[in-house]
Amino acid sequence: MMGDISKYRLGIIAGGGAIPELLVQACESEKRPYTVVGLKGQADRLSSPPAIWARIGQAGKCFKKFREDKVSSVVMAGKVIRPGLIDLRPDWRTIKFLTRVGVRAFTNNDSVGDDRLLRLVIGEIEREGFSVVRIDSILSHLLAPPGVIGSTQLLDRDHQDIETGLAAARQHGAADRGQAVVVSGGSVVALEGASGTDQLIRETSGSLVNGDKPILVKTSKPQQDRRADLPVVGPDTVEACIKSGFRGIAIEAGGTLIVDREASIEMANRAGLFIYAAPGSSEGWS
Repeated sequence: MMGDISKYRLGIIAGGGAIPELLVQACESEKRPYTVVGLKGQADRLSSPPAIWARIGQAGKCFKKFREDKVSSVVMAGKVIRPGLIDLRPDWRTIKFLTRVGVRAFTNNDSVGDDRLLRLVIGEIEREGFSVVRIDSILSHLLAPPGVIGSTQLLDRDHQDIETGLAAARQHGAADRGQAVVVSGGSVVALEGASGTDQLIRETSGSLVNGDKPILVKTSKPQQDRRADLPVVGPDTVEACIKSGFRGIAIEAGGTLIVDREASIEMANRAGLFIYAAPGSSEGWS
């Protein structure tokens, strides 16, 4: 047994968005040692420089730093945009990985979906002797509780739209294509692609079916490895939905992280946008 896990050094592979910085804050609050590897061109919200910067293609540099710092566990956090082949410029350790999975798997979203690629990357990290831990094992307080989050209530028709959206999102996720869909007037009007949720919201700005404003529905993929790529919403998502004329946001309770919850709720309340966390199918609607 390892004993108190907070005493062991955590390696943070930092992509974009707020989650990597929140992991740093959690480690500092718990007085847990940590080492941050910032992915060049991706990690955009770190308040202080990481221990090292590394390109996505520099796996060897990342592993070397973790070994030097005696890292035991690793967490992968933040948005990561796959590089083109020219930008990848793999080091010898990354080349070993690519010979197993093929370079197109790493640089082409149409070849291998995000979930499968993340599973492959997790496998490589474990080959090096590190355990890969879940983001929500450290940031469990960010998980969405079931029910309405904020003061804006759902209309009766919203429940059916959300059920339709959740079913579509899970089907879309099962194909490893994305985590989110947009529903309006009982119909799915758009599916998330490689460009991500923000682009999906922009593309469906002003979409009305039978006069109904759209609803963003975002959930984990059925086969998703929760050690990476948990769905995340926050003030940026709320602001984008408000600007695009959305009625609300529906997410999965216990399976979605809400960043800066107070700010997200305040923005949503002011705009009359609902945020709803759907319970598991066995729990029914709250």
